Amino acid sequence: MTTEIKRIQELEIEIKIRIDASSANAPGIENTKGRILANNFQVLHERAFERNIVFDTPDAKLKARKCLLRLRKKGDTNTVTFKQPLEKPLSRDDTTYKIKQETEVEVSDFEGMENIFTGLGYEVFFIYEKYREEFQKEDVKIMLDETPIGNFIEIEGPGEAIDRTARELGYSKSDYITDNYLTLFRKVGGVGHMRF
Repeated sequence: MTTEIKRIQELEIEIKIRIDASSANAPGIENTKGRILANNFQVLHERAFERNIVFDTPDAKLKARKCLLRLRKKGDTNTVTFKQPLEKPLSRDDTTYKIKQETEVEVSDFEGMENIFTGLGYEVFFIYEKYREEFQKEDVKIMLDETPIGNFIEIEGPGEAIDRTARELGYSKSDYITDNYLTLFRKVGGVGHMRF
């Protein structure tokens, strides 16, 4: 019996933008999707529910190192992701974007992988849920996220392509967010896990 393992290792450069109707210039989910499609992005993955579990040591060593160990279930796909800071900054503009070295591996058994991590001494640090739809055009991906704390887009790609795409959708650098969902959840007073 052979097992195929898909592994992706890459530099992740991204930003988030809040698109709730309550924001000053935010068009909401349907209008945002319309803008994305009008800018010739193609649907990469249809809207699907995601369950994400972030693991850490009991003394939060990964968080202290600004690393992330995550297990994600989206439809029939289970992914283990490890993110870590770059050893050397790319440029002085690094703070404009969230930049991490990212390694992803698909796994067949979500619960089994969760048991392996807890068996190794990791604890469930944070669980967050969302609905995500993904779009792509050339080297840029857009993720449209519906979360318990509001709706966001993530734009991922080279910095100049992120800026161009944000402008095409009606946003500027002042709209960029580099916080992760845990930080955003805590900023709005969230405690525990971010679930629907």
